[in-house]
Amino acid sequence: MRRSSRCSKSPMPEPVALLGLDELVAEHVQDGQQLFVGGFAFSDPIALAHEIVRQERRDLEILKTSGGLLVDMLVGAGCVRRLLFCHVWNSVGPQPAHAFRRAVEEGVPHPVEVDELSYGSFAMGLAAGAWGLPFLPTTPMSGAGHFEVRRTWPDKLGTVPSPFGGEPVTVVKAIRPRLGIFHVQRIDRYGNAQMFGPTAEIRMAIAACDRVFVIAEEIVEPEVIRSRPELTVAPGFLVEAAVVEPWSAHPTDCSGYYVRDLDHHDLYGAATRTPEGFDAYLREWVYGTGSHKGYRDRLGEETRAALTLRGAW
Repeated sequence: MRRSSRCSKSPMPEPVALLGLDELVAEHVQDGQQLFVGGFAFSDPIALAHEIVRQERRDLEILKTSGGLLVDMLVGAGCVRRLLFCHVWNSVGPQPAHAFRRAVEEGVPHPVEVDELSYGSFAMGLAAGAWGLPFLPTTPMSGAGHFEVRRTWPDKLGTVPSPFGGEPVTVVKAIRPRLGIFHVQRIDRYGNAQMFGPTAEIRMAIAACDRVFVIAEEIVEPEVIRSRPELTVAPGFLVEAAVVEPWSAHPTDCSGYYVRDLDHHDLYGAATRTPEGFDAYLREWVYGTGSHKGYRDRLGEETRAALTLRGAW
């Protein structure tokens, strides 16, 4: 991990390594990898999922608060072995996550080991990981399904006596992902990463991960980052490398850059009702495009123009 000091006598930080999306997956997302993926149904790095599918990664252990299309696609393509999540669905409609449901209910294309946490518990687990604590308290859950069902994370929740009396307190074990990949709006050459709009658990998740990579819409001058320091979710010394790919969160929202593509969500939901439709979607939008640039081209200038936000930040 790159570290830097702000002391005037210390050297300037080194520029962050810039990778292609294909390089990021080829070099750092191996079969069997534990991977936390950022985004809470907005700023989901969908382009990352496309590339993982193209490179046919297998047996991944995915941690993600809001699964959405990204997790549904990875599960349907046979990339995932284990999954810790809050929910998985197509948030427009809302519609079921058809590929995820087939895997859980029918073992198609293969069974997936799943475990759940409430969003509050997941966020507190990441906070504990970020702060170096063994656990943190969360909302009372004893007797609830999340507490009782422990398929793949048997020690995810527990109870401790309250030092102030009363009922025992539910606690969630620290979550410290080995690798995290996050979509952000912009970075500078040193890897300082900024995110606009809602950030959900992103700051805690970044700090909790052993290794952090970001996928940014654009790279800007350091002066731009310094002009809005409150938007920074990852200081450069935490970022191992970065990818710059416009439209890498489509069809989810990217605050300040583009809005959610409701039509594409509907298209995905309708196509993936059957395994044959799911495969056809992958052939057209993932394998057939060949790269994220090909995906942008397939999306078309007219669609991108209709979704683009201008001057919001």
